[in-house]
Amino acid sequence: MSSSPTREESHEVAKVTVRVLRSCGISCFLVGGMACSLYGTSRLPNDIDMAVMTDEDTESVKRRLVSADARFYLVNSRNVLATYKVLWFRLSTSHHYARYNRSCKVDILRRGTLNIPDVTPSRIRVVERLPVAPLLLLLCLKLQCWDHHGAATEWRYRCKQPADARDIDELLTIAVSNGEKLSKERWMPEQFVRETEERVSRYLRREWDSHGREQWRALGFRTDRSR
Repeated sequence: MSSSPTREESHEVAKVTVRVLRSCGISCFLVGGMACSLYGTSRLPNDIDMAVMTDEDTESVKRRLVSADARFYLVNSRNVLATYKVLWFRLSTSHHYARYNRSCKVDILRRGTLNIPDVTPSRIRVVERLPVAPLLLLLCLKLQCWDHHGAATEWRYRCKQPADARDIDELLTIAVSNGEKLSKERWMPEQFVRETEERVSRYLRREWDSHGREQWRALGFRTDRSR
């Protein structure tokens, strides 16, 4: 039996994280696998990626969460040179998981981290009562993850690329079906969009997906950009 969080547990961790951050006056929204799942992708998330629209130091935000709810806790990074702590949320243990000391990792991503742009509260979407990144922004960020994982030197990152590609393909279909258009998201930084279109070109060359090319074009992205 897997000790990974269930979908219901991931929702609960996200809700608690959002509640604490909002009580601190910090606007936030989900990105990563949890956000993809909320929009309808098939892969279950293993952790929570929460973008925070603040200039406060990320480690300070993590400490706020730990102080507010005893189920949050911090551990040292596996990287001995790292100066940051890793935030976890302790999951409840039922008789089904009696053998496991189960927790869910919570990544706090301050705006600017991983090129996450500033997103005003009015642009944050709500899905199943949780704040989520706008769909096209999420798609762009997931494509960036695919690109970064492919360029990584460590296998533990490179091996994530196939899962990234599946998420991207599913998000593409969902975005086209929802009638998403890049022209409606002009608030996204021009450089961010340009870099996304360069990644789209690399993605299509790598994946050999002619249908995907038409989907990206339907959303309003150029598919012929290159450096």
